[in-house]
Amino acid sequence: MKTTGRFVAIALAIALTLAGCTDDGDPSGDPTGPSGGTAGTGATAPTGPTGTISVPPGSTVYRYVNAGLVATLDLDAATLEIRNETGSDLKKPDFYVLDARDGTQVEGRVVEPAEIPAGQTATFAVELEGIEAGNIGLVVLLVGQDNLGAFVQQ
Repeated sequence: MKTTGRFVAIALAIALTLAGCTDDGDPSGDPTGPSGGTAGTGATAPTGPTGTISVPPGSTVYRYVNAGLVATLDLDAATLEIRNETGSDLKKPDFYVLDARDGTQVEGRVVEPAEIPAGQTATFAVELEGIEAGNIGLVVLLVGQDNLGAFVQQ
């Protein structure tokens, strides 16, 4: 990765980390989130509203929401749930994290990844080794060869 790319990745990781350190004091979030699917088995029918996930500070739950795609990565539960309402089938998911200390990329692993048909929700088991949760600066969603961008810590 070029020096400029590393600088941007580190700056983004720092900005997201600092943004996650604020508390607006509004506990009225909807604790319900998307559900459905079985680890590693592919797609099932979508259930539940998009809603807000309410978790304690320092959580290892990350969420990506964009253009009909909702992905929730829960590192404590070792799951990645993807709801595909994009209107197109999605290729196999994957992810990586950047170490907040130095920007080092640490590869995550989706166990038995599978394509996700349009209108379906799938839950996969995940593995992440080589980094402590407190050192995660940024989590990035991959679908097929496409880098879709960063998750937001919940």
